[in-house]
Amino acid sequence: MQHFSKFAVIVIEKRIDMKYNILLVSLTAITMIFISSCNPDENPGIVVLNTELSWAGESLSIGDTVTNQMGYDVRPSTLSCYISNISLRLVSGEWINSESISRLDFMPNSAAANGVFNKKMLRSGNEFNALRFDVGVPSEMNSMSLNTSLASDDPLSVEGAVGMTWDMMGSYFFVKCEGKLAENEGGLIQTPYTFHPASDALYRTVTLDLNESIVLNKDETIEFMLDLDLRKAFEGPSTEDNLDLSDVGHAMGPVAKAIQFVDNFSTSWSIK
Repeated sequence: MQHFSKFAVIVIEKRIDMKYNILLVSLTAITMIFISSCNPDENPGIVVLNTELSWAGESLSIGDTVTNQMGYDVRPSTLSCYISNISLRLVSGEWINSESISRLDFMPNSAAANGVFNKKMLRSGNEFNALRFDVGVPSEMNSMSLNTSLASDDPLSVEGAVGMTWDMMGSYFFVKCEGKLAENEGGLIQTPYTFHPASDALYRTVTLDLNESIVLNKDETIEFMLDLDLRKAFEGPSTEDNLDLSDVGHAMGPVAKAIQFVDNFSTSWSIK
């Protein structure tokens, strides 16, 4: 009887252990489902903006020599910019915002920006007919004092913002556009131009209608091919908007040449 009692105790303990393990597994599964359902970043929809450079409709790479409206040679050497708040417009007119920010470095010809839309924004069958994004860093983020807490791969972190910081003002450049040009036809390409627009006054928004409506669901990635015509950024939509690069020197704060440049730059994007 004593032997039987010990055996019975062992069996009971094993059954208790099995029930405990089953209960533990069940609770873990329920917890994971609960966490997944409460995490708005699970199963997002992603929009990728693949942008290629051009000059008057022809493919352009940084370092190429091109000709401006006066027949003078121009050689771009640097182009970087911040793209933020990639948004999509529902056919009903409502915009949804990914609250994204990306740094685009065109070297030599293309760069990409990502917008991540959490699943709560995306309803099955919703159609979108326009794309919108901002050129620049939103005012609430435009402070280098915030970047010490950011991950190293964040575009606004100390490492991620190298070359795009306006140290004197403790903020960021929205665009970094540099190069050289000749001041006469056939002349030496040696006169520098530099655009470093920054500050809230130079923040701009680009809105593009889609060629056809799209549906973005959770777990989906949609890529757009965009064109950025750098000649338009210098010359603008009309002769009154032309920038004389030889007279630019360095334009960064809200001065006339910097304002004209960001106005032109924001109209130089198109969907391919």
